[in-house]
Amino acid sequence: MKQELSIYFSRTIYAAQWYILAPATLAISEAENVSKGLIGFLPFAFIIGAAITQIPAAYFSSKISPKKTFLIGLFLLSLSDILVPFTNKFIDAILLRILAGLGAGLYFSPAAAVLVSSNKEKSATLIGLYNAAFSIGGLIGLSWGVLDSLLGWREATFIGGLIGLLAFLENLFFVKDVKLSSKSKIVFDKKLIILGIATSGIWGSSYAVGTLIPSFASELYKISSYKVSPLVSLYFLGNIIGGSLTSLFEKRNKFNLILLMATLTGLTYPLYGIIGVYFMAFASLLNGILVNITSSIYYALAIDELNSINESLSLSVINLINMVIGVWISPIFSLAMSINLKLSLYILLASTIIPVVLIKKL
Repeated sequence: MKQELSIYFSRTIYAAQWYILAPATLAISEAENVSKGLIGFLPFAFIIGAAITQIPAAYFSSKISPKKTFLIGLFLLSLSDILVPFTNKFIDAILLRILAGLGAGLYFSPAAAVLVSSNKEKSATLIGLYNAAFSIGGLIGLSWGVLDSLLGWREATFIGGLIGLLAFLENLFFVKDVKLSSKSKIVFDKKLIILGIATSGIWGSSYAVGTLIPSFASELYKISSYKVSPLVSLYFLGNIIGGSLTSLFEKRNKFNLILLMATLTGLTYPLYGIIGVYFMAFASLLNGILVNITSSIYYALAIDELNSINESLSLSVINLINMVIGVWISPIFSLAMSINLKLSLYILLASTIIPVVLIKKL
């Protein structure tokens, strides 16, 4: 239990550093005279880095151990957030977000592999809680705008990076290592590839929400992104609730559940643009519940029913495909924002629902 709690702790801090720049995105673009239509390339750069290290993460896990691999990732992620406050050019911020992404990619699947190794019969539950920990971190990251407004985004982001180093040290001493299969040959299972493509829209749309909805809401409702971020962060509170509910679906047909939950998830996106900012907060909460249940189910499906390789590599393959395809939703979303704000919400709707029909081919 102590090891599980340690991993959940680092997962929380890791997630906060995914979203720590989200409240400051508009401020960064304004300071560097960057078009608002291009702000989607900040989260895009992060995912490019994370995609690059998905498969290396699995390879290094089998060679040097999953613990060492995810600790290296956590260190790189934290280092990037320590350095990014010292940048003066948008391109420098993009390059450091790529570095942060490289670290994030090295963290995810190795840490998850260590976690589920303790009780594989409860993989969906453990992954659900793992995702819930991510959601707590996301809530913290989106709420970082409060600290940004008090200290300035540079100082606040620097503090976030230091906290990441503390999580690195805690895991270094309190997480035990595990040994994975030493297979060095990378096998891309056809079913895993189909599952990754089918769920890429679910992943990509949820990432766009976490990183760009503060800017969207600020533009639509004419409220400072620093002030609206805590409301949008209810998305992550929903994620926490969704993660805790995942155990209810442990023994059910995961294929049908993914189809149903993805459809419900997609239908929540247009709700962000109706009535007002407080209803948007409710839509964020509902969307977060559905996203976490859906993603926890498809990660568990990859481990339990489609796992022809080790757990770390199964998750890496899914994440890689999710990222390579889903990452494009963020820049498309921000470009659509520059044309018509509500159009961007329907892009999320279509991106979530259309690809998931490929589940039927599994």
